[in-house]
Amino acid sequence: MLMFIPIAAFLVVYYFLLVGKLTPIIQDETVILIILIAFPVIVIINLTIVHLVTASRFKTLWAEPSLGIRLEKYFSVGFIRLAALASDSVVMAAGLAFTGHSFFTIYFSALLLWLFFVWPTPRRVSKDLKLKGDELKMVITKGEAFR
Repeated sequence: MLMFIPIAAFLVVYYFLLVGKLTPIIQDETVILIILIAFPVIVIINLTIVHLVTASRFKTLWAEPSLGIRLEKYFSVGFIRLAALASDSVVMAAGLAFTGHSFFTIYFSALLLWLFFVWPTPRRVSKDLKLKGDELKMVITKGEAFR
């Protein structure tokens, strides 16, 4: 649900620019060039910081003795990743609204690809929590292996 709002915002801005109901706010080519460089750099820095923070928090989860506790705490750490992606997607929608430049569509698409990379699938959760043996089997099969 969290990612649908930025996707919808981006699509609305894109549609309004396409049909001419919205004109780019910034017209100066120099400012547009600065925004074209600055916004992706800010997003990359933000995603890098979030990646490092979540990686360190996952390390603290490795010490938890119970799989149930690790999975409960995983949600809050994994949510940080998705929230950062959502906010960065809004930044790309804002860049598109400010400049009307099509590069922001490419930047947004790259964020969507990154979303698919970090989406918390059972395999991703197992990798993040470094699960092995029965714990891995339990998470991958969503508990079906032990019924």
